[in-house]
Amino acid sequence: MNMHDTRRAQRLSLILLLVIVALALGACGPKAPAVTEVNVDLNEYTITMDKTSIPAGPVKFVFHNTGSLTHEAVLEPSGVNDEPFSANGKESEAENIEPGQSATLEWTIDTPGDYQLGCHTPGHYEQGMFTTFTVTAP
Repeated sequence: MNMHDTRRAQRLSLILLLVIVALALGACGPKAPAVTEVNVDLNEYTITMDKTSIPAGPVKFVFHNTGSLTHEAVLEPSGVNDEPFSANGKESEAENIEPGQSATLEWTIDTPGDYQLGCHTPGHYEQGMFTTFTVTAP
């Protein structure tokens, strides 16, 4: 191997090393928070969640209407009545979930605190169809 080939091999080795280091550093960067999935049962006149405490960040609510009436689910601050959050022209609710059907709502809750899911189909909320849950710091 002559001097030119040796230097070329050293440069290629250095480039390869830099590429490996860059890829390794990129893999160590901040990762998107994991989505928390919460299964929610809607029935006359109850809402039951499989988790009552979730970490702040993205959440996917999966609603299952096991009742005999049409329901909806509204994500809102605890203690309010039919005040969904709004972002990018979308509200934090899943409407008109027919008996036997399921629906999803994906939302990011960044602020720890107390929240609720409520059914605001006329008369349902007034009969106690809401439940509260806590969002904790990630």
